[in-house]
Amino acid sequence: MGLTSAGTLSLLFLLAVGCMAATVRAWPRAASSGPRAVGVRTLMLAGCQLVLLLTLLAALNAHYLFYGSWTDLLSAAGGSAQPHRSPGGNAAAATRAVRTVQSGLDPGPRAEHVPAKDGQVERLDIRGVRTGLASEAYVYLPPQYFQRAYAARRFPVVLMLAGYPAADRLAWIHQGHVPADVARAQAQRRIQPMIYVMMRPTVVRGWDTECADVPGGPQVETFFAQDVPEAVAGTYRVPRDRSGWGLAGYSTGGFCAAKLAMLHSDRFFAAVSMAGHFDALLDPTTRDLYGGSRAVRLSDDLVWRLRHLPAPPVSILVASADVGEKTFPSAQRFMRAARPPLVVDKVLLRSGGHNFKTFRKYIPPSIRWLSARLRAE
Repeated sequence: MGLTSAGTLSLLFLLAVGCMAATVRAWPRAASSGPRAVGVRTLMLAGCQLVLLLTLLAALNAHYLFYGSWTDLLSAAGGSAQPHRSPGGNAAAATRAVRTVQSGLDPGPRAEHVPAKDGQVERLDIRGVRTGLASEAYVYLPPQYFQRAYAARRFPVVLMLAGYPAADRLAWIHQGHVPADVARAQAQRRIQPMIYVMMRPTVVRGWDTECADVPGGPQVETFFAQDVPEAVAGTYRVPRDRSGWGLAGYSTGGFCAAKLAMLHSDRFFAAVSMAGHFDALLDPTTRDLYGGSRAVRLSDDLVWRLRHLPAPPVSILVASADVGEKTFPSAQRFMRAARPPLVVDKVLLRSGGHNFKTFRKYIPPSIRWLSARLRAE
């Protein structure tokens, strides 16, 4: 049974009920005052509390999707973690991508799916030869992509990065409802048709790499800045220069989006950070990303970069909340340090927690903001 499956939750619930029933039934027999009876009662209470706690944690995980599988959970708990590497290849070869149409994921389901009317979601398996890393992407193509009138159009691209660990590989679709929101906004003519490439930043299980090129480790920054755009450009009709490329992300993905735009302004024109931090984290989930080097860590600190290095010519939208958002102080430091040619806009809620209920509120205005800045060819 899967970690988030109904079967696992049902089993834990039944165990909790059974534990309480057994405790109630056995309690009179253990009601004496001897040390053995006290120990038995203590074990019964502790056992029930443990099962109840596990049930609660499993239910919370199933709702928020912190971990999507037993493998993800064991990796985060200290199990082995290896990057998903593509076999063979060299830097001179083209990054490979396998394109697959996904059924049942498209917005506005109809009796008969017609891409030119409904748009289409496709799975793209990306294998980067520069980094040896591999990951999957889910690509939403707007209806216009399949229409004859747009056959020569190159559509703007938004690379969307989820948070860590983003256990649900379809978080942007299942929880973010990106295809449905996009289809609705396009039907209302509030945004231009764009291509949305939806991914997780986790390319090494159990390791929050913060989209960094880890010294002696996985080159995640290079993967998203070079391998992924190359795979997308080799598969779809997309702009050839940076004016048509944008990024968006929530939580860790928000940091990644801002970081990739700032460090690779030759590739990306604009980025949205939804509830993202702007400093270089270092905690048990990140391990040692910087090889013990303070200089390497500072180079990943976006606030430090703005204070000590030339500002990049990109636009960044900061989406956060005044109250309840733990990353807001970092966002404030970033906005105070911003200076031209960097352009910073903001969408601030009065209150909101660091969860998908709040992230969902950022997505529609973020898409409109990106649509107003990215250019088609």
